[in-house]
Amino acid sequence: MNNNSASTGRLVAIVVGVVAGIFLLTIGGLLVAGYYFASRVTVSQSHDESGREKTIRVETPFGRLRVDKDEGVDPKLLGIPIYPGATAIRGHGGGARVDLDLDFADKYVRVVAVKMETSDPFENVVSFYRTEAADFVFSHKADGKVEFRWEHGELKKLVVIDQRGSKTRISLAKIGEPEAN
Repeated sequence: MNNNSASTGRLVAIVVGVVAGIFLLTIGGLLVAGYYFASRVTVSQSHDESGREKTIRVETPFGRLRVDKDEGVDPKLLGIPIYPGATAIRGHGGGARVDLDLDFADKYVRVVAVKMETSDPFENVVSFYRTEAADFVFSHKADGKVEFRWEHGELKKLVVIDQRGSKTRISLAKIGEPEAN
């Protein structure tokens, strides 16, 4: 009986030691991986001639993200009907391009967006897009905005219309592979 309890005690001690060793190796491995990842992430930014932030780049071991504020985004390049008389908002992020390159998934996505405004009534703008973007899915949002959405495979187009004081804001976006943008 003494022999059995001594060998059971040794077996328990061995199992506890092995489990503790595996636990410590796992924690150590996670710390090393975390340090490696954190030391390989770089963030850089550039500014325009007036000192405003223009481009932000984030590089990681898994891929890259680049955000360009671009006042010169041509709304016609989005392939979305443009409301007559609407003008692109200049300054304060009126246009942007976002590139996301995921190396591990062999995936590259580009988002191009532009904000426009018109002094025409909200209802007129919504009516225009109901007619001119008839193949887009229309929906009312809880916050009073109206959204038109179009999807075909990996390509998505979006129009969001909302009232901003005396102006009607029209936000246009195209999301997809760079060839599609």
